Amino acid sequence: MKEYLADDYIVFGLDATKKEFNSENYYHIDCNLLDFSKNINYRTSLINSIKQKFPKEIDDFIILNNAANQVIKDFKSAEWEDWDVSLNVNTIAPFFLIQSFSENLCHCKGKVINISSIHAKQTKRGFSIYAASKSALDSLTRSLAIELSPYGVSINAVSPAAIRTEMLLDGFKDDQSRLKELEEFHPSRSIGNPKDLAIFIKALTDFNGRFLTGSNIEFNGGISGVLNDPESN
Repeated sequence: MKEYLADDYIVFGLDATKKEFNSENYYHIDCNLLDFSKNINYRTSLINSIKQKFPKEIDDFIILNNAANQVIKDFKSAEWEDWDVSLNVNTIAPFFLIQSFSENLCHCKGKVINISSIHAKQTKRGFSIYAASKSALDSLTRSLAIELSPYGVSINAVSPAAIRTEMLLDGFKDDQSRLKELEEFHPSRSIGNPKDLAIFIKALTDFNGRFLTGSNIEFNGGISGVLNDPESN
């Protein structure tokens, strides 16, 4: 968000957790994405309240779908509630957000970036629900590009690998050696920096060519090209 605020964008952040930005152009919108996805009255009320805050003239309109619920469970212990939350937050909420603002997107020939994951194509044990929800988001990206690209709207996805977020670091708090091992496993010998990812996404939305749409762009330090099988001597 900081990259857009620095470029004088007006930013609406839909989040259950309030984030503080030292900018008059930032509006926090308290939003439970599960309710947003499942409850039409909640969704309609929230969308109307956002639109009332819009400036009269909008020259550029961008939607970034970045929220994610990550369930890590063995498939034998997974429950319906895990699927319910993950699919609604990771896939269905982005659909309804794009649908709700489709007129604004078309009017401004706007842009949508859906934040997918490397798990949509390459995953591991315990991530079946998360991987499925992100694969569905990839499919949604392609499908909505077919629907909206004729109106000048560009819709793409970005699939990061490991990014140095609080959520990722928390998983390694008891064993920093495993974090180092993860870094070394990437051909880049690093994991992703959140600021670098933000700058990359901003550059995508700054690009005005209409031919870039319906794409999934990998941001993964080269790890998608690594074949992880036993090496021969």
